[in-house]
Amino acid sequence: MNFTRKLLTLSFMFFCLQSYANELSTELQKACVNEQLSLHKGIKGHTIEASNFTEYCKCETDYIMNKATKEQLNQISKNQAKKPNWFPQLKSNALKSCTAQEKQITT
Repeated sequence: MNFTRKLLTLSFMFFCLQSYANELSTELQKACVNEQLSLHKGIKGHTIEASNFTEYCKCETDYIMNKATKEQLNQISKNQAKKPNWFPQLKSNALKSCTAQEKQITT
């Protein structure tokens, strides 16, 4: 009986962590798309849509989710408006990684 209870508890905790990670990932992707739309809105002669940045923002989010520690991910989620000091560097590293991957795919 005790083993079953522990197994159920661990299963529940795993489900909650997965749910939390998926929610944070979705929020980071949305923030990335909004940021990219804002940065690129001044380009004349091109229609810029959210779908233009879906692939890049998924790559950036995956990079952040894989490289950040649990504590760092908690800092991101607690206050979406104010990003921690380390966050811009992580985003910069993600940019380098994602654009390098894009170059490899297109060449």
